[in-house]
Amino acid sequence: MIASEMTVASRWWWRPGWTPGRSFYDWQIAPTQPVADKLVEIFAPTLARLPGFDQVDAARLRIGVQGVGFADGVKGVHLAALVAGARELLAELSPFQLAFGPPEVTTESIRLPITVSDQLLRLRADLTDVLTDVWIRERIPEFGEPLRPYLAVAHATEPTPVHEIRAALDEDGFADFALDDTVCAVSMVELQCENGRYDWADINTAELLGAPDPVVERSVFDDPLFGPLRHPSWPAFRS
Repeated sequence: MIASEMTVASRWWWRPGWTPGRSFYDWQIAPTQPVADKLVEIFAPTLARLPGFDQVDAARLRIGVQGVGFADGVKGVHLAALVAGARELLAELSPFQLAFGPPEVTTESIRLPITVSDQLLRLRADLTDVLTDVWIRERIPEFGEPLRPYLAVAHATEPTPVHEIRAALDEDGFADFALDDTVCAVSMVELQCENGRYDWADINTAELLGAPDPVVERSVFDDPLFGPLRHPSWPAFRS
């Protein structure tokens, strides 16, 4: 939900079901390293003028795709089946583009909405199919709900007037911001909440091994602030 109040609130509160020491399995997409680094660079000057926000560092930029469940309710044999099933299905998919839109201000963050493409819907559907092969639908998080993906670039740490946030974004030219990336894999992570922040550890990765679409191979990241960026498969991004 877009923030309608005069201020945004802090992100740090206990969600339903969360307690100290409890963790949650989730399927997530990580931006490619060049895009993650560039996003941090692009938003850093604006966020420096907004002391009520904590910028998300490059390593922590993630896009949630499909929840699995709290770790204490997932048996080891079920976790192994979920990972194996996802890797088998997603291996048939091809890498595809992900389009980030202009930043929006929500009740607890500044985030980039993501265009829901057919490929992204197929990826999520495959992950859901794997879950229904193991469990009944009623225990699958957000089963049947529409996918509303986003990438949070900063989290609120204290009440901040919404008009100040929007003014700072507009002043720095983010109204027409757009950026593309390429999805080549999805990771299952174990989310934890410790000391007022969410963190995670990677459990496994399911790669998209289908033949790449030629359009994806030739894509560039359109950055209105820094100009065009090369696709990460091009030599400029190889170490």
